[in-house]
Amino acid sequence: MSSTKSTRTVPERSATSWAPFSLLLASVGLAGAASLLYEVLWVRQLGLSLGSTALATSTMLSAFLGGLALGSWISGRRADRLESPVSALAKVELAAAAVGAVAVPVLGFTGRAYVLVATGLSAGPGLSLSLRVVFSLVVMLLPATLFGMAFPLSVVAATRLTRLEWASSGVYAASSFGSAFGASLGGLLLEPAFGLTVSALFGAAVNVVAAAILWFGVRPAEAEHR
Repeated sequence: MSSTKSTRTVPERSATSWAPFSLLLASVGLAGAASLLYEVLWVRQLGLSLGSTALATSTMLSAFLGGLALGSWISGRRADRLESPVSALAKVELAAAAVGAVAVPVLGFTGRAYVLVATGLSAGPGLSLSLRVVFSLVVMLLPATLFGMAFPLSVVAATRLTRLEWASSGVYAASSFGSAFGASLGGLLLEPAFGLTVSALFGAAVNVVAAAILWFGVRPAEAEHR
């Protein structure tokens, strides 16, 4: 006795829609730049809150990498079954813009709010430090999860426009180049010149531009390939 299971398969593209594929990669690059810009800003803010650059970096990386893994797992399970991964990706970018804009000031607030909790618990130095780290992890986990959700969606969206091997390598390259640029831009120019809050708003604006490119530039071509 045999059984069959219905699954949605991604069709193999014999020809590449170069214009929308290029726009998709541009959006991925912008999103990567914004995510690493936020990462730089988080380290700076955590350094002020935790009093140690090493501890701030460790805390940020734990939240960032954990969120990337969680987000990839969440969207990766469903991305290839979505009728329009481009639309889903655009919404993720808008959510990242909203959360990214407030994450830095919220981190600054938690650096002060933990004092009230620690005082109420009569916490010693060890518990006090642990509370600061936990509060910071919780704040950063949501935006990092959104960043992680973007990659599987980007790859599946690209497969609707080009061949699988070009889709995955192109998305990875665009994300990596964008991330490197965003880290340099944030650490060397934006944060020293404009401060944490303005830099975070700039990152949110980049996310919005990425979402607009997806919605108006890539989504119509995706609809033609369904």
